[in-house]
Parts: sequence; structure tokens; C-alpha cells
Amino acid sequence: MQYLLFVVFCATSQLCYASSSHNFYELALSILSYSKWSNTTRPTICVLDNAEAAAQFQVNIRQLSYDYQVQPVNIKDFAKTDCHVVYFSTTSPQQQHSLIQSHPSRSLLSLSTNNPACEIGSIFCLYNKKTFSTFKVNLDALSDSKVHIDPRVLLLAKNTE
Repeated sequence: MQYLLFVVFCATSQLCYASSSHNFYELALSILSYSKWSNTTRPTICVLDNAEAAAQFQVNIRQLSYDYQVQPVNIKDFAKTDCHVVYFSTTSPQQQHSLIQSHPSRSLLSLSTNNPACEIGSIFCLYNKKTFSTFKVNLDALSDSKVHIDPRVLLLAKNTE
């Protein structure tokens, strides 16, 4: 019964929060492993304006044996890309929201390391602490996306309010 109440509580709140002892690249890849797209079996992660982060994703993908493609993308070219995932690290939450809305695909999973409140913009907001990584889930942004996220990801989260 407590399990069911927790799922209902988390699903009806606007923001959920969770933590992990992994780095946020591993955390992001773990979240992606619980995601499904109707139009691909090998998602492309577009990393906006951060070649170093794109390289770090590549390292972690090889180490963890995930089947994702990584593509560094200039912000001005984003609307023309065929991304399944977008990783923001330098854009404001307002810019994230605008870019997500301008992307041709509604099946876009968004991750950010530059969105402290996680109220607009990205679906998953990642935070790297000294000894662990955490994330928040913006359920409004998730409901706008056409990406299917396994509910077990939400079970990892707890309400921050």
C-alpha cells in the first residue's frame, strides 16, 4: 500500500528528486536506459555547445557498453538536428525551453546541468555534488514529451517540497 501511495504521490507532484553515487554522465546514461523512443533503437545524444561533455559521454558509453550515438551540436544548428536526447550545460532554463519547443521532434528527452529550479526547460536536471550526483524530474516537461520513461525512474525520486 505504501508503494502505491508513493507512486501516486510522486506522479501527481510537479517535481521529483533523486540521488546517485555515480557521476552525472553515468547517471544520465542510466536514466536513458529507462527511456524508449518509438522511432529508433539507437538514440542520438546531442550535446549543445560543449565538446568536452560530448567526449566524456563517449568515454562513459564505451565503458558501460551502451548503444548510443553522441553528437556535439552548435546551438544555432540545434533545430536542424535529428536528436533523440539533448544535453544542456551552458544554456539558461528559458533558452532550454525555447530550444526544446523549436525542435522538430516531440520525442525529445532533455537533460540539463544548468537548471537549478528545474521548473521549466529540461525534463531531467542533473547536479554533481562532491561525492554524489543528484537529479530532479520536471514532470510538466516530461508530460509534454513523447518519450516513454519507465515509471521505475520516478520511483527513484522523492518529492522535494
